[in-house]
Amino acid sequence: MDTKKIEIFVDLMHKRSITAVADGRDVDAATISRAIRSLEEELNIQLFHRTTRRIEPTEAGFIFYENIEPLLHEFRQAKQMASELNRQPQGVLRISCPVSFAEHNITPLLPAFSKRYPDLQYELILTDTPLDLVTEHIDLAIRVGPLQLHANKSIVTHKLADMVTRVCASTAFIHEHGRPSTPEELEHYPCLLLHLGGFLRNRWVFTDPSGRKIEVQLKELLRTSNAMALKQCAMQDMGITLLAMWIAGKELREGTLVDLFPEHTVTSAIEEASAWILYPARSRVPRKVTAFVQYIRECFEDGSPWEK
Repeated sequence: MDTKKIEIFVDLMHKRSITAVADGRDVDAATISRAIRSLEEELNIQLFHRTTRRIEPTEAGFIFYENIEPLLHEFRQAKQMASELNRQPQGVLRISCPVSFAEHNITPLLPAFSKRYPDLQYELILTDTPLDLVTEHIDLAIRVGPLQLHANKSIVTHKLADMVTRVCASTAFIHEHGRPSTPEELEHYPCLLLHLGGFLRNRWVFTDPSGRKIEVQLKELLRTSNAMALKQCAMQDMGITLLAMWIAGKELREGTLVDLFPEHTVTSAIEEASAWILYPARSRVPRKVTAFVQYIRECFEDGSPWEK
């Protein structure tokens, strides 16, 4: 069936005037009349009652309209979406991301993406404070934390990777203070803690190889909202801290920092953190957003960058 005839029919249902439809399409009235007659012949039904002054839908016309109009809308959307797939993303892509996570995991991926889509420009909003994507006109955001902190019906969320965290201290700190032999002994050591989103991570949960869980209340020496500051202070022998592998992986491999409990898994008591990519929900997601989301998910698909 010719979609142009359907579009003319729907237009005529709205305007109830062949002349108005013809004027809107910059054609003569006879062209509109021929299209409607052709559609009626194809359907073998009469769609309109015609008089010298008015044109009114028949009952069959109303039924056909109620069923075909939503399909026409979906057809137009599908056509536009398919067309966008063949069009290079353009404009400015505004990305919000935590400072340290961006430095280690997102900005290194941008050059290759930029070569793939040369018509895009970028604005990186680096902040450890979660921003409202809609009111701040942000296209997408990378967030780190438990899903419930980011869940929202108006936001589309995809997991990128689970965070692996390790309890870290410098060799000099261990030499001076001794090394805790069990998680429970951490209560007696100065600890450097993350304070972010209104929550102080002052309790850590350990799971030993047998699956037994141990929750430890920590002795706070320092609190900060920046994970990189925790690493720097730990490397300067200030105390023990909990760091994600994407922050401390290099130092642990080189021996600058020591993993105090390599046989245990450990998380903050308030979260089992993951990395997420989020963007506002809408009927048509901009091509620049879908392209970047697909690219980032591909980069994380075979394991997070800090594991490679």
